[in-house]
Amino acid sequence: MANFEIASSRDCINYDAMRRYGLGWIVWAALVLQGGLALAQNSLDALEDELKEAKQQHQDATSQVQTNFFSQIDAAMGSPDAAVALYQQAGGALPDPSPVVTEHLDETVTEKATRLALDQANLTRLGVLLQLHCGLMHYAALFVVKPDEKGLQADWVAWLQKAAQIYPQLAAPPPAAPPPPDPNKKKRDKDKGGGTPSAPAVNPDDLKAKVMRDSIIGKFLGFKSWEDKEQGGWAVLDLPRLYRTNVLDPLRASPTAATLAAWDAYIAMMNVDEKDNDKWNQVVYPPLQFDRACDDYAVEPSTEKLESLVNLIKANPTYPKVDDWIARVRQLMDDYRAQHGGNAAAAQTPAPASSTPGAPNVSVTTTQQGDMTIITTHTNSAPVTNAPPAP
Repeated sequence: MANFEIASSRDCINYDAMRRYGLGWIVWAALVLQGGLALAQNSLDALEDELKEAKQQHQDATSQVQTNFFSQIDAAMGSPDAAVALYQQAGGALPDPSPVVTEHLDETVTEKATRLALDQANLTRLGVLLQLHCGLMHYAALFVVKPDEKGLQADWVAWLQKAAQIYPQLAAPPPAAPPPPDPNKKKRDKDKGGGTPSAPAVNPDDLKAKVMRDSIIGKFLGFKSWEDKEQGGWAVLDLPRLYRTNVLDPLRASPTAATLAAWDAYIAMMNVDEKDNDKWNQVVYPPLQFDRACDDYAVEPSTEKLESLVNLIKANPTYPKVDDWIARVRQLMDDYRAQHGGNAAAAQTPAPASSTPGAPNVSVTTTQQGDMTIITTHTNSAPVTNAPPAP
């Protein structure tokens, strides 16, 4: 019994010691864990501070790049010479000078003048192209980095209107006329060449089609914010489309004289880009001409303008949308009759000229012969409205 009590006492002592040791270990582990968490928290705080610092450095660097970018682009978009200078700084090459081509042993004064004039024409064309390129890049970049900037859309429209005025200058210069021979100069042998200067081997259309994100100027200035934005895919070649979307189409909602001026600018831009005269005359120009004539009629309706629309239809009998054109003109005529009096159904047969109020002013008849639609028009006198007697 005594031995048992002694053993029990020892077990209690050992248990108490173990419990004290266990608690010590727990306290130690808790302190270590707390210290580790504190160290981890301190490390995370330090990383957070470094991340904020890195973000601020990125913002500062981006702001500096954008400030420099817009500073140089703004100067280039305002001057062809400045645009060419920036292009050269970026590593762009100028057109090669025209070769000396002469019928004489030495180049004559006239031949030299012709050659230098051709070089200047190509350089001028390049300057205008680069000026438009830089202007387009200016607004494309703004729509990417500051799309919500107040007044941006209005400024964009105003610039497009200015760009439309100089866009036709991108047309290739006409071929130089051969200079007259100089009777005082000895002629070169026929097998040693001769003729007139030819244009240098440079294709401005390559730069005209260069999209913003691939521009040598944008890369030179360090602008890298295009990502997958639509504006990064803009090129000078897109200016007619952008002009129509942002300038012409909104003006067509309620046609005025400004709409017609916008039409003229747009048609001139489209004409520059179409090098095939037959395609221009038969495919591209007719619908532009017809839509402009419709807007012209909307500005101030008259029988003369209706007749012009009919004449456009008759001048393009093979155009695929002639049937749509005829339907549109018929509707305009019906509206005109409704506003000025007369029976809309009377359009089926020509009506004799009449000064009676309400008489139709233009009559149209159409007959089908195979694949051809024959249109006949007749213009009567303008409607007369009886004025009230003078008091």
